[in-house]
Amino acid sequence: MTGTDPRRDARVRVRSTDLPAARPGLGEGAVPGGGAPSGTARTGEPDDAATAYTRGLVRAQLRLGLACVASFLAVVTLLTVTMSGVPALDDVVLLGVPLPWLVHAYGFYPVIVAFAVVFAVAAARNERRYRALAEGAGGPDEPGPDDGGAP
Repeated sequence: MTGTDPRRDARVRVRSTDLPAARPGLGEGAVPGGGAPSGTARTGEPDDAATAYTRGLVRAQLRLGLACVASFLAVVTLLTVTMSGVPALDDVVLLGVPLPWLVHAYGFYPVIVAFAVVFAVAAARNERRYRALAEGAGGPDEPGPDDGGAP
């Protein structure tokens, strides 16, 4: 029966004329999902300082992630080369299994957990510094998110 009534087949687009900030229960410049609008200050006005701080935080987090990945790959490679390069380790047998097999099977998990903890702590520190700078609490002698923790 499609196509018999042109009024029924026409598509209608319904749009709201309300702005997100004008909805009841939300303050001025608020976003329905919470937080401040992207690239704007809490008052809804664009703020170059907030944009610069946010970009600095993103760069610091990217740098931290790349450093953790590179360090993790270096440690895993060193562990693998050590296990395969030292023939005396093949003679060590625990529960009928050679030590290099056990290290390859279970030895990487503590390394993964250690790097995950280091990354989580450093990322939280970067975010605390960003928040302090964004709120105006950071002084000139306090390192920012781009300083990499250097005093």
